[in-house]
Amino acid sequence: MKKLFLLFVLVLMGLAGCKTKSGTLLIISNPLDMDRIDAKILITHDQMKLWTDIPEDKLPLLLEKNNKPVACQVDDLDNDGRWDELFAVIDMKPLEERKVKLVFRDSGNYPEFKDRTNVRLGANKPGYPELTKAERLEGVSYHNHGLTGQAYQMEGPAWENDFVGFRNYLDQRNGMDIFGKLSTEMVLDSVGIEGRGSYHEPADWGMDILKVGTSLGAGSIACYYKDSLYRVGDNGQGTYELVVDGKLRSIFLLDFVDWEINGTALEVNQSIEIQAGNHYYETSVSYSGSDMSLDLVTGIVNMKSKQLLTRELNEDFMAFLTHDYQAEDTTLLGMGLMVPVNSLIEYGRTKDAGEGITETYFVRMAAAPDKAVNFRFYSFWEKENSQWSSVDEIFIFMIKEAERLSNPLTVNLAP
Repeated sequence: MKKLFLLFVLVLMGLAGCKTKSGTLLIISNPLDMDRIDAKILITHDQMKLWTDIPEDKLPLLLEKNNKPVACQVDDLDNDGRWDELFAVIDMKPLEERKVKLVFRDSGNYPEFKDRTNVRLGANKPGYPELTKAERLEGVSYHNHGLTGQAYQMEGPAWENDFVGFRNYLDQRNGMDIFGKLSTEMVLDSVGIEGRGSYHEPADWGMDILKVGTSLGAGSIACYYKDSLYRVGDNGQGTYELVVDGKLRSIFLLDFVDWEINGTALEVNQSIEIQAGNHYYETSVSYSGSDMSLDLVTGIVNMKSKQLLTRELNEDFMAFLTHDYQAEDTTLLGMGLMVPVNSLIEYGRTKDAGEGITETYFVRMAAAPDKAVNFRFYSFWEKENSQWSSVDEIFIFMIKEAERLSNPLTVNLAP
């Protein structure tokens, strides 16, 4: 009993030793022997409260040496009025361990960081008021999609970071499109408004660079059932909801209610996230409402692509890539999917014409009710970075991306 009591006292002393009058010391570790730029730090509220007391009226912040703030944001993901996650980005050297200090600040005294991500859904009304919630237009598809542009700026939600932008058609096409960017500034708030010119034409900020048609475009989702592909959202009701419009990451939800497949109504939930300093968006998809056996499908439009390139990036992730003169301005564009190996079933090519999903290289992943399936969609436009004119350079980059994803930074209480 005395030994147990002594051990308990030593543990308490160890925890107390990690705290100073000015904050709690943490160690950020890079387990990889490679540089990391804008590496992600994620600390949940539940994790943080194991390390220190959390003031209810203050926000957490990380400080480096000389009290220099690490770029941080604090996110309330469930809209209950209490923050859920501290998200930060930091540059790390190979195998580096770095001490940072966890402190708390009033919201009014929180540092201002550069805007590096953005989500925008504007109503097509005078002033283009921003919408945090909206409905997917029912009965609007390829034959009458002009109605979507009359309702929404850019036809639906658009999201961007320093290097790339995307948009979703908020109607029953449910297509994904790409904005190629020539500026690291956040530009989409003022794109698609009267007097600014068409985003299908080159501008100083960039342009819409993808022709989607009836394909899965830039990572749209479908389901595989009994040897057939069904586009998610081509019937039933759908909604958009903004979760976080942050400086370092932004998140929103696309929900599909009463979506019918082969006479069975399902609910499909999709979360989309974009982070600063990356060339991808990340998505998580799940379905509920039935025990029917479905698989998730995503894909890349192939109407201007000659072949699908595949590569096992590491033991955890597989890449699917096209690289061709397929941007709308006839320049080189690489489009890629990073898919977990353990969920991959097959990949292939759809028909080129006819009803349903066409002109698509598709990837099929195992799914089950209430089980999330995750993947990333990448865009590499040579005008944004000449490095992307080389498919070999893209694969080298994606191999490093997979290693970073498999080996995240670790955050621990300093001894």
